[in-house]
Amino acid sequence: MPDVKKKNPLVELVMCAFVVVVIYTVRVFMFVWFRPKVVFTGETVKSAHLKTPSVIIANHTSMLDPIMMLAVFFYNHSIVVAKDQVEDPHFSWALTRAKCVIPCDRFNMDTEWALIAKRELEKGNSVIIFPEGKCRYDGLLNEFKTGFAFLARSTGAPVLAVGLDGIYKFGHRTQVVVAEPEKIERVKGIPSSKHLAERSEYFRQKIWTLKQKALGVENAPVLPIAAETPAEQEIPDQVGNDNGGNA
Repeated sequence: MPDVKKKNPLVELVMCAFVVVVIYTVRVFMFVWFRPKVVFTGETVKSAHLKTPSVIIANHTSMLDPIMMLAVFFYNHSIVVAKDQVEDPHFSWALTRAKCVIPCDRFNMDTEWALIAKRELEKGNSVIIFPEGKCRYDGLLNEFKTGFAFLARSTGAPVLAVGLDGIYKFGHRTQVVVAEPEKIERVKGIPSSKHLAERSEYFRQKIWTLKQKALGVENAPVLPIAAETPAEQEIPDQVGNDNGGNA
């Protein structure tokens, strides 16, 4: 068997403390530099400090989206992150030590993330998920993977849909629009896979509407259903820049 390199407990302690400092510093930076404006459109949720553990989902337009979501929903949270990003040497030093990160293999069948996410919800932590699984830069939305719907239905946790304008520029206030939470109930007579796919498309359309509100679009164009949405044309500068991979 190959030798497993043992971690130095003192070094790990120092690194974990450093990661905590980085997390708080980045949050301050996001609020000072991008000054997010959070709008709550529902009646029961009026603060990012959620009283009920929820499955929080959002559109994915920028590499900064996960950082912004973590900054806004800062308390009692976890976030599903692509396993290949967690293992990337550029990010692993932080992501493997951040207690809020749930790795998810976006290229293979992976159920371990859902078990971890379920435990997080049971502990009172909300779980942030980007159902598209990767960034999309042409303004449309990718098909939503059904993992978030399965997690919400199996645990009874409400789904909190969030629309991000995805604009991160100095001088612009990043817009974040939060909807009323909804639960996904089991429906008799409808196959589970079909039901989850229908709920996923429902929330995809809902987040599309929230995103248009965040962008300030009054007469929003209709978003084609996932099966009819054209594939995004790959831009060379964007190859390898996806950090999604969430359920």
